Amino acid sequence: MHHHRPLFAELAAISQRVGSTRSRTTKKRLLVDFLGSLERDEIAAAVGWFVEQPRCGPLGVGPAQLWALSELPAAVEPSVHLGEVESALAKALADGPAAVGAAVRELFTAFTEDERAFFRGALTGSLRQGSLGGVMLLALADLSQLGEEAVRRTVMVTGSVTDAAQALFGKEKAEAPPAHIVLFQPLAPMLASTAETLAETGLETNDATLDWKVDGVRAQVHKQGTKVAIYSRSGNDITDECDEITEELAALPASSGVYDGEVVLTGEEGEVRPFQDTFSHLSSKEGRHPKERLRVRLFDCLHRDGVDLLDAPLRDRLTALDATVPEPMRMPRLRTRELAEAQQFFEAARAAGHEGVMVKDLGSTYRAGSRGRSWYKVKAVHTVDLVVLAAEWGSGRRKGSLSNLHLGARREDGTFCMVGKTFKGLTDAMLAWQTEHLLALETSANEHVVHVRPELVVEVRYNDVQRSPRYPGGIALRFARVVRHRPDKAAAEADLLSGLTADAPAAPPKPAAKPKEPRRKKPSAQLSLFDDATARGGSRS
Repeated sequence: MHHHRPLFAELAAISQRVGSTRSRTTKKRLLVDFLGSLERDEIAAAVGWFVEQPRCGPLGVGPAQLWALSELPAAVEPSVHLGEVESALAKALADGPAAVGAAVRELFTAFTEDERAFFRGALTGSLRQGSLGGVMLLALADLSQLGEEAVRRTVMVTGSVTDAAQALFGKEKAEAPPAHIVLFQPLAPMLASTAETLAETGLETNDATLDWKVDGVRAQVHKQGTKVAIYSRSGNDITDECDEITEELAALPASSGVYDGEVVLTGEEGEVRPFQDTFSHLSSKEGRHPKERLRVRLFDCLHRDGVDLLDAPLRDRLTALDATVPEPMRMPRLRTRELAEAQQFFEAARAAGHEGVMVKDLGSTYRAGSRGRSWYKVKAVHTVDLVVLAAEWGSGRRKGSLSNLHLGARREDGTFCMVGKTFKGLTDAMLAWQTEHLLALETSANEHVVHVRPELVVEVRYNDVQRSPRYPGGIALRFARVVRHRPDKAAAEADLLSGLTADAPAAPPKPAAKPKEPRRKKPSAQLSLFDDATARGGSRS
């Protein structure tokens, strides 16, 4: 096969084709064919842009700036190669923020409209391609001719699909794929499936342990001697932001260690603060309350004293955890097969201000990204991560704030379907934050509603799902209220519409058909704000 160095426009075109199909098989084939046609040293760069994890990392250029640059005249014909984009951004990052801004502006001047949309979407996590991470893993397995598990392991120990692609296809490719932990290189975290009840987790028949599910920021701790680094769920270094807890972590008796856990903010009386407060505390050292402090709760040990424990059963990893981490720094844990005892533990977690519990198979190994049956999360109420599609201006004491949120669930193809509205659960601080953030995402507006790019994820609590002819998906959330904003999540991580639809009650039996009456001329249908006008041959004004 002839290998070539692609134009950036070729990536944009493949992204559009991938986003236009719901078939995972077709998505994988498109990716395999395209990536297989590239020079090996450009495969990782292309993978990064496709999975919204470009190798350049964060540029410090926000969505508002990118949209402002989109007002510049666009190129008519594509001329910029992927390698030129990579080189320009790498050089600019080395030269400082001003150089980054200038480089992005120069690229936007040379980009076509399609290239701009792809560049912008990849940087802001808003490409409409469906969930591509899992498909890309399968594509890399095909390209590398390695098994899926070997590639999954590489993704875990390198920390991301992009870094795995570099390890598998880059110039410094090793004879065997990476399979071991490298200290101070963050790992991709293991994830949990959701169970509505403790009974659904199978704890009565399985050898399982329960942890509290803390409403904090996922944290991965790496330690060697007294050197400590803390990484977020997405692999960002948050050590400086967590300076309040690094000293106690450095004092842990392990000569080297890698731990999984949560960082949570507590108040003056030791009460747990909401996730939003923890996130804000980490985001800015200014304005911190002197009596609030961060605490770390570790729940897994992945490496101890030079030995990787990824393949060890959880029971052995917990033994290593208990041997090296004092109890106040460990996540509260219970081993039981009794539902009543598990329920008491659940209620204790709730009483302490946490979300619920995790139920984990003690025989399970640590597997990045897995949402199988090894780990379950059980929360007190139904919650779902949705994307804000629009917001309505408030009235009364909320006048001047964007209040009533239009909420969308993710379809399999990466688009979003509205499933309800809510203005409940929003504090004054949350209103102020979301108003500023949503105005930066504005695409169109009238005097009542601001429509936005589907980028802001919110966690929503609801009572149940009901049928509703009002929304195109045929369902609506009942008694929805906002729990928290999730700026740490991309829109591609929002929950699926299909999951909500499955929870809706069955439609009642249709009544017996009545005798046909003479047809009467119906008035023309009036399109609502949420109808797909183009599907009816109309247009939006």
